[in-house]
Amino acid sequence: MKEQSTDDKEKPVKISLAGIVYGDIIYWTTIAATFLVIAGSMLMFLSGENFIDPAYLIGAVMDERSKDDIWCGAVGNVPNGHWYLSQLSTGNGLTMAGIALGVFSVIPAIVGASFYLLKDRQWDFASLAVVAALVTIIAMGGSLNFLTKTADGPTCTTHKQAADQGARASS
Repeated sequence: MKEQSTDDKEKPVKISLAGIVYGDIIYWTTIAATFLVIAGSMLMFLSGENFIDPAYLIGAVMDERSKDDIWCGAVGNVPNGHWYLSQLSTGNGLTMAGIALGVFSVIPAIVGASFYLLKDRQWDFASLAVVAALVTIIAMGGSLNFLTKTADGPTCTTHKQAADQGARASS
């Protein structure tokens, strides 16, 4: 076998433009989302204005309560859809907006990549990218909620109401 000398240069790998577009969009929106999550988390712990009490939320998660129990105990009902949009001035809302932005970033990235895949006449990959973008848009829009909904929503009591009921029962 012939040994490779250090003078031999490897050919650089050519990355498709679709991959670069996808990567850049994901990269920068994920960085923006990270800053929103950090700012929201700081606001949540440093401010008194929260949609959900952080101490209750952490305790409920550590107690391994279900998401319905946590929501019911925190705000009295399980909110639908993008609840955080009306709560952007709270730490919880800003944190959730950052998470949603991170998830959303895949949509413009896939659409941008599919444009360049179509331009390069890679029909199979382009069509799969468009289908993936549509499924993500439908899922984020809440149209797939029927997969997880129960016939009757949970009966809710907030943790404050439960504490009041416990205090009344003990007196």
